[in-house]
Amino acid sequence: MTSEVLRLGFIGAGAINFGRHPLPWDHASRLETIGGIDVVCIVDPDTAQAERVLKARKESAHSACYKNCKLFKELSGLISLKPDAVFIGIPPAYRGSLASGKDIELQCVRAGINVFVEKPLSVAPPEEFEPYVEAVEKACKENGVVLSVGYMFRYHAGFMKMRELIQQHGGKVMAVNARYYFAYTSSLNKFWWNHDLSGGPIVEQATHFCDISRFLVGDIDTSTLHTITLDDSDPSGAGHLAYNSNEAEVDILPKDRIPRVTMSHWKFENAGLGTLMHSIALPGTRYEANVDVQLDGLKLSMIEPYEKTCVLRMRSIDSKDPNCDQDFTFADDDTYLTELRTFLQAVRKRDQSLIKSSYRDAAKTYAMTWAIRRKQ
Repeated sequence: MTSEVLRLGFIGAGAINFGRHPLPWDHASRLETIGGIDVVCIVDPDTAQAERVLKARKESAHSACYKNCKLFKELSGLISLKPDAVFIGIPPAYRGSLASGKDIELQCVRAGINVFVEKPLSVAPPEEFEPYVEAVEKACKENGVVLSVGYMFRYHAGFMKMRELIQQHGGKVMAVNARYYFAYTSSLNKFWWNHDLSGGPIVEQATHFCDISRFLVGDIDTSTLHTITLDDSDPSGAGHLAYNSNEAEVDILPKDRIPRVTMSHWKFENAGLGTLMHSIALPGTRYEANVDVQLDGLKLSMIEPYEKTCVLRMRSIDSKDPNCDQDFTFADDDTYLTELRTFLQAVRKRDQSLIKSSYRDAAKTYAMTWAIRRKQ
C-alpha cells in the first residue's frame, strides 16, 4: 500500500468526526483536504444524524469522497466492508471495554482494519481497562495494523520545538506548569458534564496537558501526586456556575457534578515537579491554555497552543541578553491536520513507528488522569 486511494470508515456521525460550529476541529474536513480517500461507510445508531451528515457532504465541494458511502447502524456493516482505516469518534462510555458491544477498537483491529481513535480511551477505571489494552495491543501485532490515539499536541510544531530545546539544553527539567481554562457558557454537549459518560474534565479534557507533560518530560511518580478540587457543592458557593447553557446539569445531582476547578501536583520519575490547573469559568467558546517548562538557565512558555497562531517564548542563559525573551511564532499550524496526515502515511506504509501516540502509551496518560481524578 503506497499511494492508492484509501478506503475509510467513520464510527460516529457527530462533532468529532464531522464538525459542529464553532469548534475548530473535525476529522472529515481535514481528510478531505488531504485527499486520496474514499469514504465507504458511516456507522451511527442515530440514522437521522448520519443521513444529515452524508447529505451535507455529498452537496459539498468534496462530494466525490462520499460517492460510495453507505450508512450502518451496527459495527458489523463496517467490518463486512473492511475499509483500510476507521476513525472512531463516539463517546468513551461506548467503547474501550471488553464488555459486549463496547470492544469497538478490538473488533476493528482483529479484522485487520487500521484505527484512529479519539481520547479518552475509555471511562473504565485503569485496572479494568488494562486487560483491554493488552488485548488490543496483541491483536494489532498479530494483524500488522496501525493504531493511533488522538493526542494532537504531540504533532504540534510549537511543542516539537519545545521538546527539541529541552533536549539541546541537556539538563533535567525542574518544573512543568500546565493550565487549561475551559469556556463553558456556550457548551451544548450535555454528556461532557456527566462523570459517568465523559470521565470528567481531567480524564476527558485536560488529558491533553497530562499527555504533553509526559511527552516532554517522562512518566510521573503517582505516589507523589496530590489533587484538590472546587466542587459545585462547596459551602463557600464559589463552585456555583450561573451561566450554564441548555440546562446542562439540570438532571445531575450536585454531588455528581464535575469539579469546577482541579489543581494537581506531582513529581516526575526522572525529573522535577509538575503542576496542572483546570478550570471551568470562562465565558464564550474560546479556551485559554499555556504550558511553562523550566530548566536550570532555561524557561520555555507555550502560549495558547489551540490558537491558529501561537508563540513559544524562551528565556535562556545562552542568549546574548539572558534578561530578554526570544519568541518562536507558529502561524497556521494545524496540528490536527499534521496528526491525520501522519496517520494516513503510517497506514500506507504499514509503519506503526511513525505514530507518536500508540495505544499502550496513551493508556499511561489515561492512568495518570485517573490518578488525578481519584487523589482528591
